[in-house]
Formats: sequence, structure tokens, C-alpha cells
Amino acid sequence: MSMKRNLLASATLLAIAGTTATAVLVHETPAAVAAHTAAGASSQASPAAAPANAPAFAGINTSAPQLDSVKQAAVARAEALLRQRKTALAAAAGRAASAQSLAAESYTPRDAIVEADGSEHVRLARSYRGLPVVGGDLVVHSRDGQWLSSSATLDLQVPDDAALRGAPTPNIAPDRAVAAARANFATAPLADPALATVYFADANRPKLAYQVHLTGLGDDGIPVDDLIYIDADNAQYLGRKSNVLTVAAQGDAFTLNRGKVKLDTSQVTAAENPGGAAGFLLTDEKRGKGQTRNFEGKDTSQLELVFAALGLGDRPEGKPFYDADNLWGDNQVDLSQRIGGEVHYGVAKTWDYYLKQHDRHGIYDDGVGVVAVANITNFATFTGSTKTNAFWYTPLKSMYYLNGEAGVSNPVIALDVAGHEMSHGVAAATAAFLGSGEPVGLNEANSDINGTLVEFFDNNPKDPPDYLIGESVMQDGKPFRYMFKPSLDRRTIVYNGKDEEIGSYDCYPQGGFDYSSTDRLAQVRVDSHFTSGIGNHFFYLLSEGAKVPASHKKTLAKDDLVCNGNTKLLAIGNKTAGQIWYRALRLYMTEQTNYPLAREATQQAAADLLDRGLLSKKQANAVACAWEAVSVPLPAGSAQPACG
Repeated sequence: MSMKRNLLASATLLAIAGTTATAVLVHETPAAVAAHTAAGASSQASPAAAPANAPAFAGINTSAPQLDSVKQAAVARAEALLRQRKTALAAAAGRAASAQSLAAESYTPRDAIVEADGSEHVRLARSYRGLPVVGGDLVVHSRDGQWLSSSATLDLQVPDDAALRGAPTPNIAPDRAVAAARANFATAPLADPALATVYFADANRPKLAYQVHLTGLGDDGIPVDDLIYIDADNAQYLGRKSNVLTVAAQGDAFTLNRGKVKLDTSQVTAAENPGGAAGFLLTDEKRGKGQTRNFEGKDTSQLELVFAALGLGDRPEGKPFYDADNLWGDNQVDLSQRIGGEVHYGVAKTWDYYLKQHDRHGIYDDGVGVVAVANITNFATFTGSTKTNAFWYTPLKSMYYLNGEAGVSNPVIALDVAGHEMSHGVAAATAAFLGSGEPVGLNEANSDINGTLVEFFDNNPKDPPDYLIGESVMQDGKPFRYMFKPSLDRRTIVYNGKDEEIGSYDCYPQGGFDYSSTDRLAQVRVDSHFTSGIGNHFFYLLSEGAKVPASHKKTLAKDDLVCNGNTKLLAIGNKTAGQIWYRALRLYMTEQTNYPLAREATQQAAADLLDRGLLSKKQANAVACAWEAVSVPLPAGSAQPACG
């Protein structure tokens, strides 16, 4: 094997070990924000026109979510507070804010949360001069109509009128932007790129940029679907949004990992069943009519599933899973029903976890179920194939589960896999993390954390809950990740003739992760499945303290679990830690949240719960201590306290 192929093979393993090889196709792009909402726009002048040569936005959903009257009122108040805030900022700069300068920024609501104590949290996508601002999203926090704070990585912009003369115009031609984007794309494009002109939040200012939409196939056969942002002044790479991130009747099912379980299914007549026979389908009437479908053991030798995932073919949905007697998987020879039954169970348990623990009604909090497609043999492509994989595809709100490789891996249908994949959908609907830098590592950590919490929520003795990710997938028994000591997943690869060690991080590096290198090995070292170790490690220490799991008492000591020597961490339990994490995700994290900002967000969430009498001072302090135990500092200027 050549050195290149050796490294490529190791990179494939990263995807497999990362999120059960989770290629997660997530169109996380925020809504295009071309105008104010009706509640706040009438008193403001129209923003400066978009460039005449700006094409349609590729991959951007231009519709705002439907909000009820209470949330609409909260949005109107948030917009009024923003106008007041911007007027005050202009006054502080020694000038009056004109209607034109106030209207240079406009907002579209993405979500609104109104709490019982009068607190309101309104998540907004932002536009500047008529163009979307990638990474410019913000959450306005208020109570009883009074401004409290905002969560954002880009300050409110109040330009003077002179800065708004003329339309924003790129200094480089589109073909130069495409060339720069292709240089930062992992594979050969499958189709011509689609371009849009946007602003990109960079160094606390909106920078005019090209958004270049490229699709292709990775070396592991998994689709690559990226929105790449190129500086419209000098063709420099700015970042990306990776749309590919990598895991009422009731019947019984015999599953592979969880024994015999109850399933919520749907009874149908012959006329209602596409298969033409009366019986039962894996359709969950209690959970938004979510459905588990059967790909019938087929592979993708003709690329049909890959092309469909990229929007180049029919929906890759398979057929409904059918059974005549509602007893699924009792035939031990045919595994397809056992696979379908376990996937259906995992989706239901993830739904129940979010509903009962966080009052979230489905992945998008809209009461609508999702589609899970199981019993897929492999992704077969021109460059090879993979059998150990699972991925989430947001445009179809669907999950896809592969059957594993004989002698190597089991079907990729474990409960924490389902929880992990569906949690990528929750992240897309809330923080909508960017697909580059530290935000994508946080995205993976969020899915690991919630996938683990789903396992604890289920608490099945057939598969006791733990802090291992995907431990039932590989037949050698090795998990993909270890939350209590992330670096235990380290392994050696050969690169340029040398043995090199790669794996997850226990401790946050001073100054943060370096993503500037063009060296392939350096890029692998900061893969999101490795940088997610920081978030996973934090969550374990907050939940359990510096407690060595029984499985590793002979090989690890308490000192091995912390980065700063503090082994006297308070364990607050993962249920409480999960409440803090979810509140931070939904209310305070945004597209460009990095680890220091995540620390600030979780400490603010803990402070909220402390104010409401739901957390003790020691528990709130434990959040800061757990972050410091993995070496994550607070961002400069933060008002949140250190571990005390």
C-alpha cells in the first residue's frame, strides 16, 4: 500500500471511529435574511441593495419558521431592543443613527423561547446590506421587555452613511473564487459549483465573500457536500459549512443489542400497505408518524444512494418494513427485521429522551417524526466501499444505517448511534454550528453527549449505559471514543514513511486548535472527531468527577483524568449536566461558538438554573471547574467566574 493510500485508509477509520462513520448531511445554513419581519421592519428604511451579480443562494432555506403569536410578540420586542441598542452604540460613537444605517442590518427569526419568569430568548439570523451574514447569528436575551444580553460572535454593526454608498461589489471574479474553493475541497467535484454572494463574520466584522457550493465523493465513498466561503477581496479561504458531518399499534422486537423490546407500530389494511398485504408497518403514530424503512440489503454499486443524497436522483427511502403478526425479528436466520426493529426502537427512545428531559417535541420541535432507512449493505463507489457507517441527511430529515462488515463490525444500529445522529438534527435546528474549526468539533461532542444520555435514559440491562461511544459496533469490542479519557482512542499510522500517532484530545491546547496548516497529517490531527474529545471530557468530569470507571481501574488513576491536577471535582450527575448543556446549546451557542465560548455559554446556562433555584452554587461552580480540568479558558472579557 502506498503512503497516500495508507493515510487515506486511516482517514477512513477516523470517519468510522468518529461518529460511527457518521456522514451527516446537514444543510445547517441559516435562513437567508433579506428583510425585516413585519413586526419590526415598518419603521426602518430598506437596506442597501444586494450586488446585481449576486446569484441565488445555494442550499439556503429562505423561509422563516412558523411562530405562534406569543413568540411573534417576543420577536417584535427583541427587534425593538436591537434598534435601541444600535442607536445607543451610534450615540456612543458620537453620531446619530440614521434610518439607513439602522437598516443596514436586518434579522429573520429562527426560534423564540418564552419562559415562565418572563425571560425571552430570540434566535435571529442576520443580514447586512441585503446579504446573509454567515456566522452572524445571535440570540437576544431579555426579561419583561428589558435587554439583558446577547449571544453572538459578531458585534452589532452600525455603519455611518458614507460606508453604505453603492452596492457591495466583489473585487475578484467568480472563477477565481471557485478555484480557491476547489483548492480547499477534499475531492473532485461531481457537478458544477453554485455561487452566491454573502457576508462572512470574520474578526468581528462582516466580510464580503463568495459562497461556493461543491459536492463530491470522499475517499471512503461518503458524499461530501460543502459550502465554502472565499474572501471576495483577495480569494482567501474563510471557512465552510459542511453539509456532510460524519453517526399506534404496539408489537415486540427481538433486537441484536437490547433483547426483546416493545415497538410502537401501525396496523394497515392491504389497501393501505404498498406491499399489498394486511399487517403492520414500522410507523410510529405516537411520535409524529416517524417511519423505519427497509433498503432490502441492497448496496449502492450504481451510486444511486449517493446521488440521491446529493439531490441528483430519487429519494433513497427503500420500502416500508412489513410484518404480518407484529412480532419482529423472531426468525433468527433473517436479521433484517431485527435490524429494523432495533433502529425503530432507537429512534423512539431518542424522541422520548428529548421530550421527557428537555420538553422538545421531535428533532425540530415541530412534532414531526423522522425517517430511518436500515438494512443497507454498503456504499460502493469508484474509489472503494464502506460497510461500517451511519449518517443523517437533514434535507430529507432521514437517517441511514449500514449493516457492517462480516468479521469486522456489526450493523451500525446501536442506541447511542441513533441518539448521536438525531442530535445532529437538533444542533442544526439550534446553534447550527459551522462545519469548520472548533464549532464542528463541538457539533460532534454535542452528538456524543446526547447519544450517551439517550443510553442512560433507556437504562437497558442488556446494554448497560456507559461513557463509551459505539462500543457494540466493532467486533473486537473497541469503542469509537472514550469520554472519560478521550486519548485512549489513539493509534499509529504511517505517514511519509514514519509512524505517527493520532487520536482525540484530553486537554485543550493553549491558544486553541491550529487549523492553518495545509499538511494532510496536521489536518487529520484536528479532525472534528478528535477535537470533540474536549467537549466529551468536560461532560464526563462534570457528570462523574475524576472517577475512574471500573473497566479501567487497573490502568488509570484519578490524575490521568484531569489536565490541571484537580481531582476533587464535584460530580453533579449526567442528568443535571445534560440540562445545563442543552440550555446552553439552545439559548447561548451560535454558529461560530468555539470552546471558550462554549464554556461561557454553559456557565451562563448554569447561572440561569441557579437563579431559578434549580441548581446549587456548588453545582454551578462545578461547570467552571470541569472546563478548567480540561484546560479550556473563558473568552477575553467574559463576566463569568473562574472555578472557586
